[in-house]
Amino acid sequence: MVRVIKIVIISILLVSLFGCGGKRKEAGQQNQPDTISAYGITLTKESSPKEVASLLIKGLDNDDEDVLTKLVAVKNEMAEIKKVFQKHGQRAKKLTPEDVASLTAKGWMASYAFLEPGWTKITDETIEGDRAYVYCVARNPKGRERNFEIRLIREDGWWKVTAGLHSQ
Repeated sequence: MVRVIKIVIISILLVSLFGCGGKRKEAGQQNQPDTISAYGITLTKESSPKEVASLLIKGLDNDDEDVLTKLVAVKNEMAEIKKVFQKHGQRAKKLTPEDVASLTAKGWMASYAFLEPGWTKITDETIEGDRAYVYCVARNPKGRERNFEIRLIREDGWWKVTAGLHSQ
């Protein structure tokens, strides 16, 4: 499942790099606000990983790329993309933080498309220093429950979400 998600993310990356031009969405990473608010949830630097994951899930339930891009661990993902290109013997393309945030949000939305919106519940969280794991249960369209993990890291004092929704 993780490999499929990485392939989807790389595919989206290639489409975004070579696809048609257009107005780019702002990822909000350069000038991070003091709060991120949507769907009755307000995040600050003091917010827990569970609170960040709650907003991620609400954003996914509503296909809200603007909210999702604000939750991306952009610095971490830029480094991960560079590693993927290096692993395959290629030089990484020049990506902006906005490109990476949008790509990551699209990857989450593609993964979440296999789940029923509005049904996902957070079951637990584990914090290990600057890393955290939020465990969730969701339901697919056939009614089967699926467990997955949201991985977060501390970035610029905020809990931010890394790429992928990881099956358990």
